[in-house]
Amino acid sequence: MIRINSKCKREERGNDAYFTPPQAAKALIAIEKLPQRILDPCCGSGQILDVLRKKGHTVRGSDIVDYGWPGTAIRDYLSQPLSMRGTGIVTNPPYDAVTGTAKQFVEKAIADGCQYHAWLLRMNFLESIGRLPMFRKHPPSRIWISSRRLPMMHREGWEGNKAPSNITYMWIVWDANSEDRCKLNWFDWKVKRRPPPANYQATYN
Repeated sequence: MIRINSKCKREERGNDAYFTPPQAAKALIAIEKLPQRILDPCCGSGQILDVLRKKGHTVRGSDIVDYGWPGTAIRDYLSQPLSMRGTGIVTNPPYDAVTGTAKQFVEKAIADGCQYHAWLLRMNFLESIGRLPMFRKHPPSRIWISSRRLPMMHREGWEGNKAPSNITYMWIVWDANSEDRCKLNWFDWKVKRRPPPANYQATYN
């Protein structure tokens, strides 16, 4: 049986609240050297931040709705510039192919001067004529493809049938202190991997 991606109406998807499985954040820690201070501007239920905090990172979270993570700042990330000096972004942004929401988040991080930002996105984010100018002008440093499908991320409040994910995801990283350009690699969230060496990445000031 071939199962295709189901499509929901925009009004049904609401804020596109598909919370990140902690396995994805744990995998990122194993393949990337993250800045000490991390902001998740789409923190949702806070599973990314909980994982990073346990690893010793200083974390902050915001969202347009309070989904229950303690300390959530209620804020529309896209509405105003932010000073990102010394702070990186790790997040799973809302993905809307029609409005280009995820692209807006990435472009804002670049405009705000964020030196390190990592985004959990569907693989088809790499497609689209609309995103091509951004990739040409600001190519990502590293693209990490999840070779094993991530645990299913059902929409917040979903009460229908639960099924394994049939969507491929990646971590796509912009790292201003790296010479990497569109470096492609893979990760398996079930396989433990040694963390990057301490000198893998420059200090973010």
